[in-house]
Amino acid sequence: MGEYSIAPVYDLLLYPFVHRLRQRLLQICVEKDYDSILDVCCGTGRQLKILQRHGFNVCGVDLSEEMLRVSQKGPYAPDCLNEDAAQMSFQANSFHAAMTTFALHEKPPDTARAILQEMIRVVRPGGHLILTDFHFTEHSSRFSKAVIKAIEWNAGGEHYRNFKEFIRIGGTTKLVEGMPIDLLQILPAGMNSLAIFVYKVPN
Repeated sequence: MGEYSIAPVYDLLLYPFVHRLRQRLLQICVEKDYDSILDVCCGTGRQLKILQRHGFNVCGVDLSEEMLRVSQKGPYAPDCLNEDAAQMSFQANSFHAAMTTFALHEKPPDTARAILQEMIRVVRPGGHLILTDFHFTEHSSRFSKAVIKAIEWNAGGEHYRNFKEFIRIGGTTKLVEGMPIDLLQILPAGMNSLAIFVYKVPN
């Protein structure tokens, strides 16, 4: 069974876990009033459809053709490109904001950093990066960490190895160290073990 063979039922499986998170991301975009948004590693495009339904100008990028085929089904199908997020074809300063959700932890650190550098490149000065991923702190319960680790273990293979390395090095805050962005907010996103990081690309 291929890595993305669950693409047709992916949204249905994840809905109970990410519905509130998707609404929180929508709320952030409404509050910031972005005029253009790029979703990097957009998967089935569910977040993009929510944003587009609310009037946002959106675009997505993902390497999985299976996921992108799902993204084009139903209403509010977004514009999506089948591209490597670490080597996107967009011109510099193309978007007001770029987001990625639960993608950084599943990549090797060097690949995750390359994706972040590309996101910075395509966001114009003064724009934002919205990075959502696992965030283990002293406030994270043993139970929440155990549940997340079990889910990631079940994904298996390279995915699980990358997750463990992501947690070991300190997650999102360590991946962005030394990059030309300024932290604006860290917003809790559930279980005291998930967070939404909002960074600004300096003017």
